[in-house]
Amino acid sequence: MSELTPVEITDLRPIRDIVHEKLRTAIMRGELPSGERLFDTQLAKQLGVSRTPVREALRMLEQEALIVVTPRRGTIVYRLKQEDAIEIYNIRSVLEGLALRLAAQNITHQEIVQLREKLEKMRPLPENLAGYMAVHVEFNSIIIGASRSPRIEQLVASFASQLRNLRGISLTTPERQLLAWKEHCAIADAIESRDAELAEMLARRHVERAKEAYLMQRA
Repeated sequence: MSELTPVEITDLRPIRDIVHEKLRTAIMRGELPSGERLFDTQLAKQLGVSRTPVREALRMLEQEALIVVTPRRGTIVYRLKQEDAIEIYNIRSVLEGLALRLAAQNITHQEIVQLREKLEKMRPLPENLAGYMAVHVEFNSIIIGASRSPRIEQLVASFASQLRNLRGISLTTPERQLLAWKEHCAIADAIESRDAELAEMLARRHVERAKEAYLMQRA
């Protein structure tokens, strides 16, 4: 197993979250490469924490599809192949473009208010990836719901874990987080003005820039 440095308990977050961020970063940077087996006892020793927060962090990483637990092999680091990621981004561009077009036609005033609230919560979190990601998911969920298309919701849900994986890479830098936030502001404006064509165009552009950010991080 690759060597990891002990975590520094420098904030008030739960140790589980600190360990999760440490392991996530190591996976994203390739310090824990794809295919590597992870053992909670060894990770706990290297990180200088007990096994409980490590196990909790591993469960979070499994939900994000950054690791997989398989019979006989145990816990394995997993990252999408680049060609798979590109295919998912291309599908997402079409799917989210349609969802935004429909949302601009069907969204309610209350949902618009909720979007604005989420945008404000995303603004002060550029250096807190976990917090930013959580609100980011909530923002997207409101839009997908506003499309009033159960099939679109189902398709997006089927890609949920892979999308979390990709966002965890494309949104790694504060610069991309800030740019994504500005893109979301423009999308919210288009939806509120009921400009379906513009909303779809902005959604596709947003996904394309996310793909570019992903490929840059994986280069």
